[in-house]
Amino acid sequence: MENNRVILLLSGGIDSTTLLAKLSNENYEVVTVSFHYGQKHEIELNYAKKNAEKYGVKKHHIIELDKTLFKSSALVNREVDIVTYENNELPEGQVNAYVPFRNLLFISTALSLAETMNINEVYLAFNSNDKANFWDCRTEFIERINAISSSNTSIQIKTPFIHLSKTEVVKLAGQLNVDLNNTITCYQPNEATECGVCLSCITKQKAIENA
Repeated sequence: MENNRVILLLSGGIDSTTLLAKLSNENYEVVTVSFHYGQKHEIELNYAKKNAEKYGVKKHHIIELDKTLFKSSALVNREVDIVTYENNELPEGQVNAYVPFRNLLFISTALSLAETMNINEVYLAFNSNDKANFWDCRTEFIERINAISSSNTSIQIKTPFIHLSKTEVVKLAGQLNVDLNNTITCYQPNEATECGVCLSCITKQKAIENA
């Protein structure tokens, strides 16, 4: 395994872009992986590509997944509206933007690529706010995947932001001079304009206000 090469799952949002900046600043050679799975916010792939280029990524993979796998999710199904939060109060528990086992598929794909490329670290930009609404962003989820991976490989999933709040990630982005205007966080943007009322937008707004 090559020590300075790592894989990063890159969406185009604040968290993964900040982690890309951090890893680049630490002189890692980053291989980025993004996914197209019929998401309503597929414009995020344009931002992922721009940031991969900005930070000198040599290999940026965009992997296609069949959207029929995720038809139950409002993030993919065009006939289901994403729940919005006009009062800025964040929900508790699973939301309808949850994509069934998406993160497991993403991580499994990244692990396959890591083993193929002789890379032993895969980075994810989960933050501590994610766990409130998405079970597959929690520490115990990652621990179980790492236990499976370690049964036959030395590849491990790394989540350096998992104990940081979104506000703390935004502060780190500022320290690393990340251009937040070159990221997109919204679940249902109109082109490059964020809706301002989905879970992701509200979380972002609160984080920026508190940073």
